[in-house]
Amino acid sequence: MKKSCFLISYRKYHNPTGNYLESDVFERAKNDGFDAIEPLYNPGQLTVDVAKKVREKVLNLGLDVSCLSYAISFLHTSKEDAVRSLKDAVDSAKALGSPFIHHTFEGGLNNDLEIYQKAHKHFVEVIREVAYYAGEQGIDCIYEDQGYYVNTPERIANLLADVDLPNTGVCLDVGNSLFYDIPAERWAGIFSKYIKHVHIKDYIRKPAETAPIKGWHRTIEGNYLRGTVVGHGVVDFEKIFTILLANGYDGYFSLEYEGREDVLESVKESLANTEFFYNKAKANVEYLNLK
Repeated sequence: MKKSCFLISYRKYHNPTGNYLESDVFERAKNDGFDAIEPLYNPGQLTVDVAKKVREKVLNLGLDVSCLSYAISFLHTSKEDAVRSLKDAVDSAKALGSPFIHHTFEGGLNNDLEIYQKAHKHFVEVIREVAYYAGEQGIDCIYEDQGYYVNTPERIANLLADVDLPNTGVCLDVGNSLFYDIPAERWAGIFSKYIKHVHIKDYIRKPAETAPIKGWHRTIEGNYLRGTVVGHGVVDFEKIFTILLANGYDGYFSLEYEGREDVLESVKESLANTEFFYNKAKANVEYLNLK
């Protein structure tokens, strides 16, 4: 199993401005048993020079960079500005030695169909120009189920079909699909051939009438979610991993812990539980292959 740490898992223990070089998150990831890290940066935070320094520090620890996540929201940004920002991120991803750049579109929980229909055209135009550029750098652009705008299998399928470039694919976030009340195994089954990277997280889910509002996220159907330790929530990891492995997935599983429990202990427990479910899924696939 290829184990990556999405560094926002340690968000309480690094500089909130995103300056990982001034924190010990790389060392924490190494000591906790990860093979790679996945940093998250906002526009303007990661220059090529900074990326080279991050790469050097990561390599010195014997780690790899599984992906660069870039927190851009360009629904209300011009095509020119969005493309310019994302091309800068591609340059930084190359300097990091990352095979992928994963970026957001719009993380908000707005489900206005008319806005989405206009947004889709904008997203496709930006993605195509950026993905062409990324392809020249040997980097793939990957997109996840996030927010309400791009969080159904149909919308991601339409996005990939309209972009229609070989260096684009899916980042499966096994928790985010719950915001649209869709089980992640459905995503894993539909997009198994397009999934290049996986985000691991878990959520406790409660109906609205039983959930405290503060600190919980509302789903499209009115349920509520709260992040928790992997294995403590409702995500069916064994089923998801079995689908992925049966279809040949051999990429990183990147832990994105966002619960309220003690961070350092919860990251370790989440990683251990992820490995437990992975091994169960691997055994399932080996058994099926013997049939």
